Amino acid sequence: MTTPVFIGLFEPKKSAQKNGAVALVFADKAPSKKAAESIFIGKLWEAYPAAGENFFNPKVVEDQPGQPRPALGVFDEQFAIDNEFDGKCWKPREVVEELPAGPVDLLKEPADVKIAAVALFGLTDIDQGMLSTVVDVLNDDESPDDTGMKNVIKALAANPAVCAMYPHAIHELIEAIFSHYSNEAPTEFNAGIFAKKWVNNPRDRDQSSTSTSTSTSTSTEDYGGVSDYNTLSMHTALSIMAIHPSGAKAGDVKNAKEIIASRDSVWRAWDKTFRVITGILDVDTDTRHSIISDGLKNLKLVNNDDERLHFVKSRLAGNPSCPELASYGQQTESPLEVENLGDGKFSVEGLLGEQPVIASNEGEKTEVATTEPVSDAAALQAKEALDNLGYGVYATEPKQKSEMLQRAEDLAVEATQLAEQIKADDFQQRANLVEQFFAEQQPEERDNLAIWNKVYKTDPKHTKAFSNNGGGTSINGTYMVMEATKLFGPQGINWGVEVVEERFDNGAPIMQPVKQPDGSYVKAIIPNGAGGYLCEVNHTVRINLWFEQGGKTAVVPAYGCTPYIQSTKNGIVSDGEAPKKSLTDATKKALSQLGFSADVFLGLYDDVNYRQENGAEFALKNASDKAEGVTRLREELDEKLTKVAETISKAVTINEANKVHASIAREVDAHRKAAEGKGDTEHAKYLAGRLRRLTTLKDERIKALSASEEKTQ
Repeated sequence: MTTPVFIGLFEPKKSAQKNGAVALVFADKAPSKKAAESIFIGKLWEAYPAAGENFFNPKVVEDQPGQPRPALGVFDEQFAIDNEFDGKCWKPREVVEELPAGPVDLLKEPADVKIAAVALFGLTDIDQGMLSTVVDVLNDDESPDDTGMKNVIKALAANPAVCAMYPHAIHELIEAIFSHYSNEAPTEFNAGIFAKKWVNNPRDRDQSSTSTSTSTSTSTEDYGGVSDYNTLSMHTALSIMAIHPSGAKAGDVKNAKEIIASRDSVWRAWDKTFRVITGILDVDTDTRHSIISDGLKNLKLVNNDDERLHFVKSRLAGNPSCPELASYGQQTESPLEVENLGDGKFSVEGLLGEQPVIASNEGEKTEVATTEPVSDAAALQAKEALDNLGYGVYATEPKQKSEMLQRAEDLAVEATQLAEQIKADDFQQRANLVEQFFAEQQPEERDNLAIWNKVYKTDPKHTKAFSNNGGGTSINGTYMVMEATKLFGPQGINWGVEVVEERFDNGAPIMQPVKQPDGSYVKAIIPNGAGGYLCEVNHTVRINLWFEQGGKTAVVPAYGCTPYIQSTKNGIVSDGEAPKKSLTDATKKALSQLGFSADVFLGLYDDVNYRQENGAEFALKNASDKAEGVTRLREELDEKLTKVAETISKAVTINEANKVHASIAREVDAHRKAAEGKGDTEHAKYLAGRLRRLTTLKDERIKALSASEEKTQ
């Protein structure tokens, strides 16, 4: 009999879908459906060890003739796209009927859709795909609106006169609004006032509409600067797409507007940097496009605001449109002077900047001055100067050529290594240094760090990443208590926690929105009726964690704090479990001072490589513990079966034999089914054999008891 083939569908969780995760399909041979599910989960963790938690348990179905099936033993991302699973079998996905081609008549669409389409895509012909994007933008209330586009759309949609306008008139009004508020994002209130004046006073439009049309033509025909920051944002999005703004087509503009509407992180980074540069609107398009094209080659610039700003300013240094950057990045330090002192010795002047002023109360007494760190530029300049000096020595003093040249080159190498050493600080090196530090400890130091060395590593399955307050890794409090119990003993006997102080502290004042006469809202404090104001409340607890070590009792103090009453976007919230959370927080802080989960607090968990290595180490350890547990359970079951067999063989009544057998038979059958579900056929056969022998033993004992009863009668 051939082993059947099963197909498993791994669907990503919603949180993973936001990060780009897609459905995975895996097919392989397995003895049963449950065994296939277990095998597929193991294969998922083997192929994607860092992303296994991002998927739900697989939906498994047996392969049927005539149905599509992916390649065996390989995770397939395309299979779920080309086929669909209806819960019972896989079928090829039906081709969705394409929407009618051609432009959409905006006059037949609702007013808000018409206005949003003109705001997002201008006077470009709108197709069905672009129309769906417009609807998505209207329904998206969560994405931030830094450009003010949504505010303008809402304000214009609330004006009946604007809703009745043709698209070209709406486009002219939108351009006038953004031209008027070129230095800031227009609010819904300001855009509404502007639109009302625009509709009620047509004669006052001429000046603004003329300037708007001029700026539009400049942005589309002149390849120099841009008229406003909205056009700058559009050019930035096009450059990120590797499309020069001067050669952009309607489809490119559509894609660029989708990037802006979705608040793409790369676009936001470069757009933010450009907006802080004075005179950026006057910089020609070619220069801005080349800056973005070259900057995208360095992936570090996307996530580092300071380096990205330095890169842009360096490229714009000397540009007539940015006079403030005329001298940016120029060498202001005095040039390095290298003097040959003879005998292979050199003096490099200017490497450490100006000489420090010696402060002393006595003429002959000197103090050690703190020197400034050597910069990369100074180290490089010293290297070049020493290189040049080395070859000069070779030309003037042939007898000392080899020795002095070698020393000059050695100094140059040391300067280069110094520059590289300044930059060398990655997480992996820190992890290696921690391991090396523990390995090189003296016996006395090992005694002092005996507790630390045993508990400083953290099992990844008891951690969880969080993003608030800058992000980090959270450790399960019960896990840390379990580790302390393993090391010290039962809590309350060998170690424990004593609450020393508990209090509630006031935090920031609670604010409420107050409407002003002009219709705007401001934040104001809430009086408490006693001359003060309402505040947020935090629960604070101070504890002493004590433990027995070497016949002595050690005490570690720690604090824990949790918000009790706080103001959120959903209103004022009170946490009834704040005392419990504060106690857990304080306990974790106290244990961390002893070294528990120190790798998390040292920042090693911020490195992906360390997490993978640490996860692999604990995976082996947990697998070993699990194997020992399975072996122990099987040994206990065997001992129980042996005792039951003796009980059945010594049963004095038929009822006793039946009851003892029925009880153990249910338990053995449950273990047998569990083994079959896991694909462990050998253990399942073993249990079935033991159960048959018990049944035979029961039947023989009942037969013997029946015979003895017949004789007595």
